[in-house]
Amino acid sequence: MCLLSFPPEITLLIASHLDSPKDLFRFIQVSQKLFNLLINELYHRNVCSDGGSALLWYASRGDELGVRNMLQAGANVNLRPQNRSQSTALLEAVTTKQTRIVQILLDNGALPDAADARSRRPLALATNGRSDAIITKLLLEHGARANSVAFDKHPPLLEAVRSNQEPKVALLLEHGADTHILEHRTGMNLLHIAASKNVSPGIMKMLMDTSIQTETQDNQGRTPLQVAADCSCTRAVRLLLHLGANPNFKNMSQGWSALFYAAERSRSRRNDNKTIIRTLVMHGAEIDSTDHDQKTPLLHAVAQGAIRQAQALLDCGASIMATDAYGETVLHLAASSSSWCPDMTGWLVEKGADVNCAGGKQGETPIFSAIRHFYNRHGIECARKLLSLGADVHFRNTEGMTPLSLAARTGSMELIAVLLERGGSVNSRDNHGRCPLHYAAEAYFGKIHKIVALLIQNGAEVNTRDIFGYTPLHSVVAKEGAWEAAAELLKAGADRYAMSDDGKFPHDMVPDGPWAETKRLMIRFYMP
Repeated sequence: MCLLSFPPEITLLIASHLDSPKDLFRFIQVSQKLFNLLINELYHRNVCSDGGSALLWYASRGDELGVRNMLQAGANVNLRPQNRSQSTALLEAVTTKQTRIVQILLDNGALPDAADARSRRPLALATNGRSDAIITKLLLEHGARANSVAFDKHPPLLEAVRSNQEPKVALLLEHGADTHILEHRTGMNLLHIAASKNVSPGIMKMLMDTSIQTETQDNQGRTPLQVAADCSCTRAVRLLLHLGANPNFKNMSQGWSALFYAAERSRSRRNDNKTIIRTLVMHGAEIDSTDHDQKTPLLHAVAQGAIRQAQALLDCGASIMATDAYGETVLHLAASSSSWCPDMTGWLVEKGADVNCAGGKQGETPIFSAIRHFYNRHGIECARKLLSLGADVHFRNTEGMTPLSLAARTGSMELIAVLLERGGSVNSRDNHGRCPLHYAAEAYFGKIHKIVALLIQNGAEVNTRDIFGYTPLHSVVAKEGAWEAAAELLKAGADRYAMSDDGKFPHDMVPDGPWAETKRLMIRFYMP
């Protein structure tokens, strides 16, 4: 006899002998007739076995009929299954953006603030994701707390602002959400976060209407306007200025106004902050404002290698002759920048920057800055560019040092060769009478003997003395591991018996240590 032809009483009796809900579920899948007859029995079985875990399954899939039937069968609307997530049907419905299911569950007594194992409340999930604003409204109307609770990772209002959801922000404010909250890690308030996310004008105005101060500072000392400029959020900058933000407010840590943040190298290649710079200047930002180091926004932009920002600042009237607290000009900073831009140096000279302007603590021209930073990726290229623009290879700083002496001290063979090609004086002497050969002994990069050989090949005098009577041989011998350089000097005729003013011969300069006496004998008797 066919199973489907059994009377309902017999079918129910058969079903009652199926112990497992899974077996019963497979049984009712045989036909639509069995399903219609036994589905309620399955609901009751599920409720009796674990309180109604199927409710969560139906809620996550938006099955309204299944949810209603489970509730009618007596399922616990606030049931938490014994698994790692500890979720509820309401949390599942909010997560999967099932608006109708959320309403049914709330109407049947679901707790609006019940959190899962990760301490996430339904309201936090609703404001964080791009769900329907009606879900947020339903939760609030059924008693969800609009303000943060102890286990919230972030307050709901902060999440709504961060995700730029204007209707949800309005709902939370209507239900008394606290606007004087801070993000713990950054110290940002809601206006800072709104500025960093370039939120809609409506959100910005709502926040401003709640009396949040526009000059409050985050952990980095930035105001909302400065954050907007730093994040290249043009719309937010315009909105904040329109709503009364002060473009000349300076933070305490660096003395930066919003224009300094706009002058920084942008995080994105598509944003050069030109529009932001022009907008700030149009609203009264001081174009040549200075920070604690007396840098102007233009000097800061150049130091960052931000050529487009620098162009915008100059177009707005920034002074190209500005100097910082050490007297360094735009060219000094461009030459020493690790973000050196090949086009910037020539462009600055075209705009009126003096390639031979002395500045800095030692009264040096920009070529010195390039030489001091030769180890940067573009240092040597920058030095070549400055020389092609007319940098003076004979210029002396306050100590009387020339670019060639400095290059010898750094140990850059390539720079020394370039400067010699440009006519650098191989026998120039500083205020202490020291020549490039003396400085070669101090080289902290490169191989000293090759530098010494190159200078000698170009006419360096090996027996020149400084004001204390020391020759280059004295200086080289005093340096550990420079014996090949000493040999080069002796080959070129260095006087091994030259006596300094304090009575020292070159071999007396050998540092004490193993083989010191052998080394002294070598200096005295070495025959090239």
